Amino acid sequence: MDTNKKANIIQSILNKPSLGYTDNFSKREMWKVIAKEFNGEFKIKHNSGNEIEIHNISIPYKKWNIRISVSDSRPLKFNVSFSYSQIFELLLSQEDFFDRIFKKFTKPEIELGWKEFDRHYLIKSNRSDLVKLIMSREIQETLLKYNIYSVSYQCESQSGKAELLSVKQRDAGNKEMIIELIDTFKHLLDNLEKSGIIK
Repeated sequence: MDTNKKANIIQSILNKPSLGYTDNFSKREMWKVIAKEFNGEFKIKHNSGNEIEIHNISIPYKKWNIRISVSDSRPLKFNVSFSYSQIFELLLSQEDFFDRIFKKFTKPEIELGWKEFDRHYLIKSNRSDLVKLIMSREIQETLLKYNIYSVSYQCESQSGKAELLSVKQRDAGNKEMIIELIDTFKHLLDNLEKSGIIK
């Protein structure tokens, strides 16, 4: 196996959500600064044994709250809950070797027209037209740039609520990355609202 192939395999393994532990203690100051800049709130929690540190950040945006969480044992997550206007389902996830094989035997996946993005992500939805409206090129570029592991949008018909959830790899990254992801999440919310998906 040549060196480039080996490096790519190692990089893809490292970029998947880790099963190990990371130390988030050093990120406390970064989260405090980000929460302050966005008029948000930063809280530190620990598990019952006090071994795992959990960082929870809440950023207000319009009538919603963008919640960010990361811990020593779990990956960086962004999520927002809201009321929805229409049923819409979306699952965008990194495409692996088995997905590529599986695709050959199933109905065509949703593609957005940018080869690099379409090759990297598998998109499933009940409304391909709405996916194309909300997933702008700018959003695609940021997801690819930071190797976001997944983005999902699910409706809960009994409660009339929906949740947008995004998962990144274990490392919380740096301030510049987090700010860009917050802005991208805002852009995604704006597009969901403009498309009449959420209230």
